[in-house]
Amino acid sequence: MLGFGGVGRALAAQMCALGRRSRLRLCAIVDRSGYVFVPAGLGPREVARLVNAKAAGQSLGSLGTAATPDVALDFIAAHAAQAPVLADVTADETGLLLARAAARGRFDLVLANKKPLAGPQRAVDTLLAAVAAAGRTLRCEATVGAGLPVIASLDGLIASGDRVRSIDGCASGTLAFVLGALESGRALSDAVREARERGWTEPDPRDDLSGRDAARKALILARKLGYRGAPPRAEDLVPRSMRGLSVAAFLQALPRLDGAFRARAEQAARRGRVLRYVIHASPRAASARLAEVPKDSPLGHLRGTDNLFAFRTRHYPDAPLVIQGPGAGPARTAAAVLTDLQALPAR
Repeated sequence: MLGFGGVGRALAAQMCALGRRSRLRLCAIVDRSGYVFVPAGLGPREVARLVNAKAAGQSLGSLGTAATPDVALDFIAAHAAQAPVLADVTADETGLLLARAAARGRFDLVLANKKPLAGPQRAVDTLLAAVAAAGRTLRCEATVGAGLPVIASLDGLIASGDRVRSIDGCASGTLAFVLGALESGRALSDAVREARERGWTEPDPRDDLSGRDAARKALILARKLGYRGAPPRAEDLVPRSMRGLSVAAFLQALPRLDGAFRARAEQAARRGRVLRYVIHASPRAASARLAEVPKDSPLGHLRGTDNLFAFRTRHYPDAPLVIQGPGAGPARTAAAVLTDLQALPAR
């Protein structure tokens, strides 16, 4: 497992809970500081010890072996059991590392991390080519919609011969919660802090508020439909003056935005509309923007961290196929990763 933040710790706990019911075993945890490697598999007590140590501020490097992630993966690949799998639950730029893991370590890959699939097209092509050349598999359900079966549904539609013309909706559970809070009269800063405390935001909440996280999801979906254009320029809700701040300084400065967003929400309400952050993906385009939608529309009815994805296809031309449900939270994202792990072909 690459990364041991909220999603990583939830995934480790879920794997331990399965015990002997699963053919999987968690042999290693890797982060920027180093790795812990137990070829026979980390048991519940060892995982609990690592979780508690990380919560107390210790690094994996101090708990196991200090090393860079590429050195760690090279060592693990040379000593791992058959059919190694690398689950990337970071929010880092790991594309080159993943390509090396597939090519040199012959790892199957399971991603919750969106960045390797939403970077420059050439880098994505390099990663996918490395996976294919090594005869490995890459699965990525958790990159879009947390635990919702968005990628699986899209793959199923394509495999059935249907033609997917577009996918529209709300793809950020964090923004859905924050904008819903504005609708009910709460301050933007208060909603963002709550979302962060609940583990619904990216490590830096500006990844959500900037629209970058939603835009990555739109791009991942569009690329699966054949889009090879430029990444979408998301509408950024964060002023330029606040983009260079540390996370702590940004959170402290966030109340400065409360008045402007309250006014924008009230203006929409006077027109019978609400604010939603909307994505679009098609074979020819990808976009992510803040929009006013009718309050009585499916997007206007979204509550909490719910996501909604509407597929318009040759078989669903007028009334779209809709997938809706909670789209945020470490446990839901980890569950999607675990489902992908269990779905990998036996080696």
